[in-house]
Amino acid sequence: MMRTTEAAELSLQERGILASSAVAKHLDQFSRAERRSVAGSQQPNLIARTRGYSSRGQEYTITWQDYGQPLPTWFDPLMQGFVDLLTLPLNWDSYGAGTIDPSVVQAAMDCMNAVLGPNSPAPRVVPLSSGGLQLEWHRKGIDLEIVFDPGESPSLYYRNRASGEEGDHELPKEGHLLRTIISALE
Repeated sequence: MMRTTEAAELSLQERGILASSAVAKHLDQFSRAERRSVAGSQQPNLIARTRGYSSRGQEYTITWQDYGQPLPTWFDPLMQGFVDLLTLPLNWDSYGAGTIDPSVVQAAMDCMNAVLGPNSPAPRVVPLSSGGLQLEWHRKGIDLEIVFDPGESPSLYYRNRASGEEGDHELPKEGHLLRTIISALE
């Protein structure tokens, strides 16, 4: 024999009892304690991680926190590209170029972290004489270039050689377009 239980609707008087401040306070305390125990048991702990990179005789240590997941395939090539830019000397292009602005490198890293998947191809990192940088992909008949210049919004240029489609777009307004293009590069 199987028992069934039915949910009954509360009467107006019963709802009044539940709404009383003493009961509500008790229920709120229980609810907060339950949320903490569930949140604590379901979320992994953040782990501090570091990785070292060398360029032009200089050592850079990158430090971040994550949950210990495997690093994406693009991580090391992209980090090495950024370090290579940060170690460029003054006049690196022999036309008076300054050093690369570290805040531009951080903006580019934040953007890539938001749009690249674990197996996305790493972009080529190119310095700009303005103190900015450009990230480039040229594969599968697609050209994608993202420019990060100091004091300006990032922009992207896209060209699909097979379809003839191309255009310039401003980021982050076109973040969804960037994700779509990058997925076509995989």
